Amino acid sequence: MGRHATRSNDYGYRRQRRKVRKGTLIWIVVLLALLITGYHYRAHIYAFVDHFIAGPPDGGTALPPTDPEPEEEEPAEQEPEPEDPAGEEAGGEEPGEETEPGPLPEGELPQAADADYLLVLVTKQMTLGRYTPSDLVAVPLELAAPGRENWGFQLRREACDQLVLMAADARAEGVALFVNSAYRSYDTQERLFWEYAAIHGEAEANTFSARPGQSEHQLGTAIDFGGTPYDFTDSFGETPAGIWLAQNAHRYGFAMSYPPGTQAITGYIYEPWHFRYIGVEAAAEWKESGLVLCQFLAQKPQDWLE
Repeated sequence: MGRHATRSNDYGYRRQRRKVRKGTLIWIVVLLALLITGYHYRAHIYAFVDHFIAGPPDGGTALPPTDPEPEEEEPAEQEPEPEDPAGEEAGGEEPGEETEPGPLPEGELPQAADADYLLVLVTKQMTLGRYTPSDLVAVPLELAAPGRENWGFQLRREACDQLVLMAADARAEGVALFVNSAYRSYDTQERLFWEYAAIHGEAEANTFSARPGQSEHQLGTAIDFGGTPYDFTDSFGETPAGIWLAQNAHRYGFAMSYPPGTQAITGYIYEPWHFRYIGVEAAAEWKESGLVLCQFLAQKPQDWLE
């Protein structure tokens, strides 16, 4: 009787251990799958998470604030010394597999002489300096993505007028267009880029965030669209809004700046949510050309400061 009880206890103990080992193995497999998936989509996860941290005072992309800041009435006059909170070692000097060369120090880059020019070329090899548009207007609150109504989005007047028209026409076709980000000042872009670099490394940040002075958002004519469960991911391009924009935005003067498969040309990952206003006539010409936007603009007259 005692031996039988002992064998039963041993059997029950071994069975329990097998259950524990099996459960542990299942959790290990699940965690490995999550890690592999996360690494594969890391650039898009970075962009998605970082864009949803908080809203900056000028309606730009999200950034966790360090100190309260006053309203940015005159961004061009606020010129603190540029600071690299990531340190000089962030991202290192190694370009990895990128074919797009890293930018020169800002003092050695050609600077656009007239950033009001709708066809001004904006790349990693030039700078807008501390340009601030003089005709910024508020984007209608109803066009702000849900939860971002108080972000104070701004665009240049002509771009905003065309956005309102485009959104109304899209709505008439059953498609809702919402703004996730619009104008960003030089200072906001500087804080954003170095925050990303501190977290992800400079080389990685350089694939999904522009350096200060090199962002189309500083022009006041670029928009990040969203308001969907797939914001700031490739999948936004497959949403009704993403599909409608890809097919129709050029009719209102907007061009997709960073289409798929062009990172070697633009230096940035695919961004189906990012569109820049270049004027209705120019956008029609761009669409017909089949060129990447930066290639199209490079063919247009450009004026640089001496």
